[in-house]
Amino acid sequence: MNWIWLDDKRYPDFQLNYSNENSVPEERRNEFGYCVAEFSKGYRFPKKIKRAFVKISADNCFHLFINGRFIGMGPVLPGGDFLCKRPAPKHYMNEYEIDVDSDKLDFSVDVRLLPFKVCDYSRNHGGLAIEAEFETEDGEKLIASTDESWLGRRKTGHTGFTSFDSTADEDEFVFTKSVNDIWNAEKAPVPMLHFEYLCNKNFRVEAGEEKEFAVEIDKIYGAYPIFVSDGKCRIDFESDELKNQKTGEESIVFGRLGEYFSFVMHSIGYAKLRIKNTDDKPVNVEFKLLAAYYPVEKEGSFRCSDEGFNKVYDVCKHTLKICRQTIHLDSTKHQELLACTGDYYIDALMTLYMFGDMRLAEFDVQRTADWLKANCGRMFHTTYSLIWVQMLRDVYMITGNKSLLENCEDGLDILLRRFDSYMGSSGLIEYPPDFMFVDWTVVDGYSMHHPPKALGQTVLNAFYYEALNAADYVYLQIGRSDKSEKIRARMIEFKAAFNRDFFDADKKLYFDGKSDPYLKNGTYEPTNSTKKYFTKYPNILACLYGLADKELAVDIIERIIFNDEMQDIQPYFMHYMICAVRKLGLFGKYGLKLLDRWKKVVEECDKGLAEGWIAPEPSYSFDHSHAWGGTVSYQLPSAFSGMKIIEPGMKKLSFEPDLWGLDSAEIVIPSANGEIKIRLEKGRNAEITVPKEIEIISIK
Repeated sequence: MNWIWLDDKRYPDFQLNYSNENSVPEERRNEFGYCVAEFSKGYRFPKKIKRAFVKISADNCFHLFINGRFIGMGPVLPGGDFLCKRPAPKHYMNEYEIDVDSDKLDFSVDVRLLPFKVCDYSRNHGGLAIEAEFETEDGEKLIASTDESWLGRRKTGHTGFTSFDSTADEDEFVFTKSVNDIWNAEKAPVPMLHFEYLCNKNFRVEAGEEKEFAVEIDKIYGAYPIFVSDGKCRIDFESDELKNQKTGEESIVFGRLGEYFSFVMHSIGYAKLRIKNTDDKPVNVEFKLLAAYYPVEKEGSFRCSDEGFNKVYDVCKHTLKICRQTIHLDSTKHQELLACTGDYYIDALMTLYMFGDMRLAEFDVQRTADWLKANCGRMFHTTYSLIWVQMLRDVYMITGNKSLLENCEDGLDILLRRFDSYMGSSGLIEYPPDFMFVDWTVVDGYSMHHPPKALGQTVLNAFYYEALNAADYVYLQIGRSDKSEKIRARMIEFKAAFNRDFFDADKKLYFDGKSDPYLKNGTYEPTNSTKKYFTKYPNILACLYGLADKELAVDIIERIIFNDEMQDIQPYFMHYMICAVRKLGLFGKYGLKLLDRWKKVVEECDKGLAEGWIAPEPSYSFDHSHAWGGTVSYQLPSAFSGMKIIEPGMKKLSFEPDLWGLDSAEIVIPSANGEIKIRLEKGRNAEITVPKEIEIISIK
């Protein structure tokens, strides 16, 4: 691709960029250092163009317009990890197919130079590249691309990430300059984002007046505000997920007729606007929100005779939808990056039952492998990097895409070698750089986000054991039996060491980690506690992953499941609890009671899913756009259908349907081969229909 940027002689201070938002210095965040560049090019043709195929990428966030029509934004994000301060391993392009029906095409692209979100990554220089193929009405193909005939300028109105002031004079357009292709942009293997206008409000403010307006949206969305004014005014905009729960703000000053299209995604279910008219005539302001999310092509559904569960399912489904962008986001408020694998593993399982399109989950898995290779197998959250191996295995089971396993093999090898370096003479993980992440709770004054060894070691080792189990499966699928044999031998030794060192025979429980003093190995590792802790966390995982034999596992779960004297767990870790309950055949006894807990959360807020139900700090305010706690919407259709994937790619399935004491349930699962439909009614045999491409092995 041919890359261009602003003329370096006219704009010498707006050439270089920063790898990520953490590296942007404070002085670059205001009007003297901030830059949005505008690029334009008009094409005229002797005959009408019917269709345009456009490939586009930029070093950082862009908005693309053709003939004044908004086409899309990008680029597709590379993902990232909190520890990676260098440019991303790969850069991606967006692709659009556009119906035109015109003999002219006017391109306009706004590009923000600086990274703003933690998931933004740069190649350290401003850049824009477009390749376009135009198809005429008689089938002729014409080609165009960015070059030095394109015009560019700095948009002086954009004075900061969240500020705009059009009172300054606009720069004149001048010719752009070519820059070296340091991006090597690849085609993104996912469809482009879908956009939806949520509201279109018009506000009138008389000359000299100042008014406040409130706008409530039906649900919480990730959306970009757009303002159009026909006169001079100042607008102070505040976004809230719920009333008086501020998530963002922007300041806009119009010195004339104009439009402002924000580069900032707001997590918004409620908006406040204060408009001050500074003109000598009435001013009319148009306000719109442009919601963005991964396109929904197919949808699953779950309906049962318990309306509370139906509502919970719907709220979880909406929350997952808005968190699916060009990467999964933990929430539309935090907008974190691929480091949050624990979130996205649960999201992937939810996607199986809700949307069926696993391409984004596959892309997340692949991008994580790329980061592991680029950073020697180290990721910010040690437990999450191990959960990635489970996600690799389980996403493959859904899609049957063996090339995903093959492409991730190097990343898996590097990850396992890194964890080998954390082992002590005990045969267990003793010296990692941290023991995070366990859960968003506090135990004995320690945050379980980054606990000391005494509270995090056993959990980390349990996740490691399951990572070995998943790795064994992956290696066998790609014909690496030599690696598989070593993994299996390691698992036998490891299970014995785990039970020897972490099981308390008197309490018949696993404790959370050793309380020995040792030299800390990382920044996010508090000095170790001298206490011995017994929480639900290691016991849940030991029972789920087979570290505890079944008889013991059943006994442990029944003793801890509703034990109020032990640390309560958040919706995130409840995923593992419910999975353990189901694996051990205890769902009929405890399952619906566990799932009932989500009903209260949704009753309190049905616009989006709350981040948790136990505030980790007295002043902490949960967001309501967090899909990581949505396991209930995976567990409901999974438990009621009893569907199990027998062959990768869902080519062979078995079912063990059960109403669990309810009267009826209807489930639609949107697989790649078509819809799987299950109808359950008390006193009647289950009705299960599958596409002809799927074989049902058994129905129990």
